[in-house]
Amino acid sequence: MSETTRRSLLERLVGKPLPWLAWVWVALAAVWIVLAVVDPSGFHRSMAIVWSILAAVQIGSISYARRQELQRAQNDDRESATR
Repeated sequence: MSETTRRSLLERLVGKPLPWLAWVWVALAAVWIVLAVVDPSGFHRSMAIVWSILAAVQIGSISYARRQELQRAQNDDRESATR
């Protein structure tokens, strides 16, 4: 199969998720959480929530991409074993 047909919808829309980028999002979420605790305001609280959700989505997309990659590798192994 060609590479374009093997990519998931997530990879087609946003590209392959990068682990280092997810950790940057987690760090930014942590900074906003600290700011929300130190100086409680509506803005800090909302930014902490938004960045935490975005970081969770990034980590979830990396987990999903790794699971898809593992399944592809297992399917390729099964196909090569039956030949």
